[in-house]
Amino acid sequence: MFKKNKEKNTYNYFDEFIKTSEYILESAKTLKETIKEYNKEVLEKNILSVHKLENEADNSLHTMRNYLIKDFLPPIDREDIIFIGHNLDDIEDEIDEVLINLNILNIESLREEIFEFVDLLLECAEKVKETLNVFKNFNKNINLIKEKVVEINKLEDRGDRIFEQAMKRLYQEEINSIEIIKWTTMFNCLENTIDSCENIANSIEDVIMKNS
Repeated sequence: MFKKNKEKNTYNYFDEFIKTSEYILESAKTLKETIKEYNKEVLEKNILSVHKLENEADNSLHTMRNYLIKDFLPPIDREDIIFIGHNLDDIEDEIDEVLINLNILNIESLREEIFEFVDLLLECAEKVKETLNVFKNFNKNINLIKEKVVEINKLEDRGDRIFEQAMKRLYQEEINSIEIIKWTTMFNCLENTIDSCENIANSIEDVIMKNS
């Protein structure tokens, strides 16, 4: 009985969300490092690093689901906890996929827009972590959370503009059809990663609207 009560007192869903956001931020930094010092050796090393972080995020979500099954009274609705957990996991998966695509598509030289994308993604990851830090006490931080959500939405809008210009320039300037296929895949993957950051912001906003 004592052990069960101790677990109840120590497990905190909001802390787990924050922990996952730290994995995401570390992965975004690793992706930026990969692009900054782009070569096959760095790429392969960093793919392994992000794989480990992605596995940690998966384990955190798995533990959360198992704990939620037996939790009599979670702090917010069960479906909201799972929804936020999955959305966080999606960001980590998308970053992982960017690195995998760089490898499997055999990207040898980088187009300039990818530097804008990874810088923007790092900003998004930082804002996601900031949002989850204040979400832990959401009843006291409703206005601040709303401000953070707006900031992430604005970053996603910037991502849309980068994507549109990148695709336009790719189809205007590139004559090699293989390169067009490769970079269409890469740009779509990068945009999806930015979109996944907006998804978590919107899901958090939905939760505070339901509970305020």
